[in-house]
Amino acid sequence: MRKIGILCACEKELNPYIADMQDIFTTEYAMHTFYHGKIKDINIVAVYSGCGKINAAITAQQLIDKYEVDTIIFSGIAGGMKEEIGIFDTVVCTSSEFRDTDNEIYTDFPIMDSPVFYADDHLLEVAKSAAIQADWKIHFGLATTGDIFTKNISPNALCIDMETAAAAHTCYMCNVPFIAIRSISDNKSDNGQEAINRNFDKAAYQSFCFVELMLSMLKRSYKGI
Repeated sequence: MRKIGILCACEKELNPYIADMQDIFTTEYAMHTFYHGKIKDINIVAVYSGCGKINAAITAQQLIDKYEVDTIIFSGIAGGMKEEIGIFDTVVCTSSEFRDTDNEIYTDFPIMDSPVFYADDHLLEVAKSAAIQADWKIHFGLATTGDIFTKNISPNALCIDMETAAAAHTCYMCNVPFIAIRSISDNKSDNGQEAINRNFDKAAYQSFCFVELMLSMLKRSYKGI
């Protein structure tokens, strides 16, 4: 039976999923609360990790090992890095990379040719179909991930966050399909903590709405749910 893990960084990003889940119950593990239920008749385990790379990687591993999810979708907010990326737009992260580490340490590991982590092909196709139905702007491209802001940021990055590449790295190592959906809470023209606070709830909800579109489409492709 298929089971999707919904992973968010913050409780406010997760709340729309909790409100939408049917047959909901919770379990506690390793200082996290995991919410079990169904959305669009798909079995879901949803959790927020806390901010940052380490929290995201640990919690993604818990979803895989303890709760046996076969897919992880990361949902939440991010900062926009391009002029064309507006507040409340959504970025489908086709790939992700770290901005605050020496990426050569990852390619020293024999099974990695590149320190870039790519979204699952099937999930990406589903996201492209969902984008056609969305009535707001959807962008596809690179996310840059790190715990601190540095000058080492790819000029190709559409958005900046603290978790995507870490969760993607975990899924890569475990051969679990992954994609991240990030909606924009701040950008170069509207930035700072005040902007993030003001735009947080709507941006988080936009990410949720896009994932909901994806879940509707995934339901059609899943057998025996």
